[in-house]
Amino acid sequence: MTKTICLLAQKGGTGKTTLCLHLAVLASELGRKVTVIDIDPQASASAWKRRRQRDTPEVLRREVGDLAGVLADSGREGKDLVLLDTAPHSSHEAATAAELANLVLIISRPAILDLEAIGESVKIVKKQGSQGAVVLNACPPPHHSGETAIVREAREALGVYGLPVSPVSVSQRAAFSHAFIDGRAVTEFDATGKAANEIRSLFEWIETRW
Repeated sequence: MTKTICLLAQKGGTGKTTLCLHLAVLASELGRKVTVIDIDPQASASAWKRRRQRDTPEVLRREVGDLAGVLADSGREGKDLVLLDTAPHSSHEAATAAELANLVLIISRPAILDLEAIGESVKIVKKQGSQGAVVLNACPPPHHSGETAIVREAREALGVYGLPVSPVSVSQRAAFSHAFIDGRAVTEFDATGKAANEIRSLFEWIETRW
């Protein structure tokens, strides 16, 4: 059965598309049949795909009105995973994508302005009755003793929204950007690096949410 993940952020600059593509590549490496549906007008995922030298994962540029049909096609084609890369600042499109997804990941940086901005995304998830969770992205890398204070405090602040918060936070690391230059992902750029390991850990946690 095809599983669908909607990546959602009503505030720009959270790294939503970046996270979407790194997860998609990892899932492909694990043998999943993966499609990314790019409904963000910025079309960053589609631009990345044009730089990429490999066929997988599939990236389709579509409008939000096409989603139901594309997801139906994905099911008939035996796709294992579909990731929806949504547009920021578009509640209508976000609501449609959230309604069609098995899991909605709300992506946020740990800074206070970002944490305050996810309220609209949480409202969308709850109104649609979707299963949702928050992922902290672009965080300061952890210390030897664990997560930094700003990440711990962000987790505490997110408690008011009543949604699960991924125990895996994704750090701000140069490898995430460097990999994209020629259309790769971190698991291809530096397979044993810290960035790649964070993506693997996040994907393992996501798979427990089905």
